[in-house]
Amino acid sequence: MQQLLEKEIKHWLKQNLSKKEIFRKLRTEQNQEELLHMLNNLPSPDRNKKTLPFRFILLTLLILLTIKQFLFVYLHENSSIALMLGLIGPFIHIYIMRELLRGHRLGYQILPILSILAFFRPENRIMPDILMYVSMAMISGVLFFWLFPKKERLEQQT
Repeated sequence: MQQLLEKEIKHWLKQNLSKKEIFRKLRTEQNQEELLHMLNNLPSPDRNKKTLPFRFILLTLLILLTIKQFLFVYLHENSSIALMLGLIGPFIHIYIMRELLRGHRLGYQILPILSILAFFRPENRIMPDILMYVSMAMISGVLFFWLFPKKERLEQQT
């Protein structure tokens, strides 16, 4: 049900309907909260198109860091427990990539925080990784505020 509603919302956003109009059009008593949540977590298509190069850079950095972490875990972990713990980071990266590709707000919210938290691990403090994590935090933070401005958020209506 959620994917059908999301597809319909994206269709109406591409037709240049405002989020308020889409909310009035698709709102029912049962889906009001879910619809409000989805509308607040999807960017407008025109803003999404304008940020395409930056999103491409962000995804490229995430892919490179994920591959690096997979290789590091594969080459250096000897026990199965260490292997499983080492794969947590790459799996989180894959989930964030999924959210970014789908255009969901959650990916842009989590990525700056996780990029900064990555500096607590010593293996992330080498030179190319530092620049990659800092640029990911900056790009995703700016994109979050650009794609999801506070003034465009819909509020719960009673």
